[in-house]
Amino acid sequence: MEDTLQVVLKRVKPTLAERKRLDRVMSGLIKRVGLVCKKLGIKAKPILVGSAARNTWLRSERDIDIFILFPEELPREEFERQGLAVAREAAGPKGREQFAEHPYVTAKIEDFDVDFVPCYDIADLGKIRSAVDRSPHHQRYMIERLSPELADEVLLVKQFMQGIGTYGAELKVRGFSGYLCELLVLSHGSFRKLVDAASGWAPGVIIDIERSYPDPAEARALFKGQPLIVIDPVDSSRNVAAAVSMRNFATFVRACQDFVRGPGEQFFFPKPVQRLSRRELSEALERRGTKLYCVAFETPPRVPDVLYPQLRKTERALVAALTREGFEVLRSDVWSDGRSIILLELSTSKLPRVRVHLGPPISVEVRDFIEKHLPSKRRFAGPFVDPAGRLAFEVERKYTRAEQVFKRALTERGAFGKHVAEALARGYEIYEGVEISKLYRGKFAEFLSEYLTLCLPWYR
Repeated sequence: MEDTLQVVLKRVKPTLAERKRLDRVMSGLIKRVGLVCKKLGIKAKPILVGSAARNTWLRSERDIDIFILFPEELPREEFERQGLAVAREAAGPKGREQFAEHPYVTAKIEDFDVDFVPCYDIADLGKIRSAVDRSPHHQRYMIERLSPELADEVLLVKQFMQGIGTYGAELKVRGFSGYLCELLVLSHGSFRKLVDAASGWAPGVIIDIERSYPDPAEARALFKGQPLIVIDPVDSSRNVAAAVSMRNFATFVRACQDFVRGPGEQFFFPKPVQRLSRRELSEALERRGTKLYCVAFETPPRVPDVLYPQLRKTERALVAALTREGFEVLRSDVWSDGRSIILLELSTSKLPRVRVHLGPPISVEVRDFIEKHLPSKRRFAGPFVDPAGRLAFEVERKYTRAEQVFKRALTERGAFGKHVAEALARGYEIYEGVEISKLYRGKFAEFLSEYLTLCLPWYR
């Protein structure tokens, strides 16, 4: 294991030249923001936060986070106006305005992706005014505790998460953030100790470095249903692992179990997904014997952390509509890059006209049930008692084709994400089976290839 970890660390740790270049760029950006504040007569100060500022950045990462601290007494409207003015000026003409909880600006500067983020300089996090106000506190907490040796262990954890596909807290991924990786190392002391411990994790595990909750039951009650609970050491009301989905939690645990049994570089650097040719795509679809649909539409102009929850909400609504009508949805997924796609895979696209409609159990009065269905023209048979003892009718199914169901749902759009519903109202296209090959290009081809050959990365 130690030999593997040394090889991995050598591949992912930035070189001295790369660190010097980053330091030069960061210093220049801090100076630039300071000068902008002075020029505009705005009372604010810049601070570096994140992995680049803590020396826990992977060689493959190119992110710099510049936070602009404003006095906490500044009114929200003025905070947003001044914050955006500083961020725009500092980013320059290539800056792009984004909006999460409040506006910020991103820019590409010397091959680095730089975020200029306004936040409040909050002394007491009990009076927090925006989610990003915690970040300077995270920075101070970590700088005081992360030694160079621990920083190397963080690099191993982050690359492991990246290799197994669980790295990133953004809502597209729903995995482990860089800050969470740092806390996991801080709590366990090394990558090796972390994977040993995580091999035995079950949903509901609690990590509380500052012992904010002497009784674990209190933390479980507060963060009910979350598979991993890591108490934020600077704000005990927050679970740093709240974004981690059950799938990503379980994937990480399984990867740790497999790594402990047989360490290898494939956990950190798995083989890439092989993109299927168009012929292989057709063969894969035919071999599966299922019905695959893609609902394609223009992507709403929203940042991924707003877009993806809405895409998944819409996906769940379509799956629920199909399930209610008796269709088995084997798998589903969402994808977006310019166009957005909701993918639905069904065991069959057509059902028989007849279906069994169960009534109340034997202990419940059934008069209304019988009077409703006995004279119905949609009745095939019944009433009769099924093998489980419930009264039942066989009735005509309202929808026999899957497309009828989700076309109706796409028209009604009641349970969809707001901006996705608006985009669908403007128009959409449905592709079925081999018709999907019309969409098969670029990043969507990579996404669909991975969907059809789905496999834990270290087993590829």
